[in-house]
Amino acid sequence: MKNNKIALLPGLSLFLCFCLLTGSGKLTAYLGGGAPLIALAELVSFAVPFAMAVFSMREQKTLRRRLKYRRLPKGALGLTVKVGITVALLSLFLNLLIYQVAGMAGADLSATALDAPQTGLGFAARLLVIVVLSAVVEELYLRGALLTVHEQSVGTSACLLFSGLAFAMLHGSLLNFAGPLLAGIAYAYLTYIFKSVWPAVLAHAVNNLYYMFVLWITDTYAAFGIWNYFAAINGLVLLLFLYLSLRSLENLLAKDLVPHFEKSAGLYDLWLLIRNPGVAAFVLAFAAKLILDWLG
Repeated sequence: MKNNKIALLPGLSLFLCFCLLTGSGKLTAYLGGGAPLIALAELVSFAVPFAMAVFSMREQKTLRRRLKYRRLPKGALGLTVKVGITVALLSLFLNLLIYQVAGMAGADLSATALDAPQTGLGFAARLLVIVVLSAVVEELYLRGALLTVHEQSVGTSACLLFSGLAFAMLHGSLLNFAGPLLAGIAYAYLTYIFKSVWPAVLAHAVNNLYYMFVLWITDTYAAFGIWNYFAAINGLVLLLFLYLSLRSLENLLAKDLVPHFEKSAGLYDLWLLIRNPGVAAFVLAFAAKLILDWLG
């Protein structure tokens, strides 16, 4: 009975994380934001689920190794930064495409570009809270604790896909779903091949930093019609960094500096994760938020 209760904790931690993110987001907006309040909300929203996931582990040696800083192979840092930029470019491009399909061309992307509210935040506060803090706490939970828990029960491919799905749903929006889905898979893959969560943290921080740059440049030069050229420029730069990322990964794989991908039982393994009652509650909460946002 005790083992069954512990098995529920990873899924329940996702449900709790979603509830805390949704509630704290509304609370910070109501109170007017501010760096300390936003930072506290972000920290609590991921620290408590992190503790639940860690408590559910059968053994924590893998987690301790994953959280420990380790010397990365030559070329790993370059790959990590390139992946972070590629993910940011691809996410933004997908957001632009979805906005076009939804008939919202030219709409302000700031509502879906970043995970945290920015009300009352100066540049230094945005850098600390949105770029650094959010990347650290989100990756420690999702790619540190939760990915490690799932790897103890199912194969790698199911873990990577589920990590992306969870990350996307935690954003709480269909308009900003495809980008985080791919980002979550990419961050999980970096954690897998380097056996450390810190490359994922760096890639995530690079992603958020790029969005800060995009919001600044579009706000600054909106009067000059930058949106008329932004999608095309973003697409060209995306192709460049996608090529550079794949070349870097190819070099590391050719030199056996990172492990080759291990397949799993595919959809069946994914089903083993989704059937967790806590995950089901998380999915229902996500669906309920979408409906309430649509009705509102």
